[in-house]
Amino acid sequence: MVIGTHSLIADKTNFSALRISVIDEQQCFGVVQRGRFNSKLYTSSSKLSDENISSDEAYDSETFMAPHVLAMSATPIPRTLALALYGDMSLTQITDLPPGRQPIETLALEGNDAGLETVFQMMRDELIDGGKVYLVYPIIDESEQLPQLRAATAEFDSIKQKFEGYPCGLLHGRLRSDEKDEALSSFRSGETRILVSTQVIEIGVDVPDASMMIVMNAERFGISQLHQLRGRVGRGERKSRCIFLTSTPSALPRLMVLEKSSDGFYLANADLLLRGPGNLLGKKQSGHLPEFPIARLEIDGGILQEAHLAALKVLVASNDLALYPRLKVELSMRQPLCILGD
Repeated sequence: MVIGTHSLIADKTNFSALRISVIDEQQCFGVVQRGRFNSKLYTSSSKLSDENISSDEAYDSETFMAPHVLAMSATPIPRTLALALYGDMSLTQITDLPPGRQPIETLALEGNDAGLETVFQMMRDELIDGGKVYLVYPIIDESEQLPQLRAATAEFDSIKQKFEGYPCGLLHGRLRSDEKDEALSSFRSGETRILVSTQVIEIGVDVPDASMMIVMNAERFGISQLHQLRGRVGRGERKSRCIFLTSTPSALPRLMVLEKSSDGFYLANADLLLRGPGNLLGKKQSGHLPEFPIARLEIDGGILQEAHLAALKVLVASNDLALYPRLKVELSMRQPLCILGD
């Protein structure tokens, strides 16, 4: 068994007996990267690793199979859901919360002065009650090109003054590794009660007693990102709350989808309706592309699943389509599919 990062899908990395690939946090990989997991072909032969034999000779004399791929994600993107609808992926959902965890209350509010005052009062009440709070910002430093965006470093001092008596920490991607570790360690131990951060906490951060998250300029994040961020709270037995503040009132309907559900696949379906599935044979992961003259995948997914089941019945009855000569001719005229990443 090998545990690793993106380096496992490098061109120079070969496996002589790869049977299964398990991808955690699947939404963090690009289209080509995910395709390469399928292209790491399995063979019982050791010829691929033999420097004296060319790859062409090895491929000509052996039979290869793609490994099984298990992809895990709490926040599937529209393309992933679309591939599941197409039948390219089998889908299994785990809808129950882990034992001991509480549902997260979610609110979407306008980030005007009144909204900020309300949220800061809620934050103060949470701190008085013994909780820990994440404050998430979309950018590290203020930007002249995006003056409406709040920045982590610019607001850190004002947060410290506003919540005097409650130690604050700062975490963002430009800090050294030891500084990041220190910021997280202090927050986890309770030395700091407020962590001002960017989206670097989105994955891999586990502080069970963190009970509140406030996301500034939430309109700058995707639904899957916000759902992933929300997962940083509610990891213990303490009741938790997540608040999304937006400087764009028109973004509220999209953010309110997160109020309705904490189910990643419900949110993926909503995201699919909003953003579209992208190009399923290309690299574009979202967008309403005119792949079909009538049907729309995000609306007509049920019909697609029925068609998929019908196709399976045909293949069971006649694996080589000998019983369906007209269908066989039609399929032969279609563009053959290839593994993404090749």
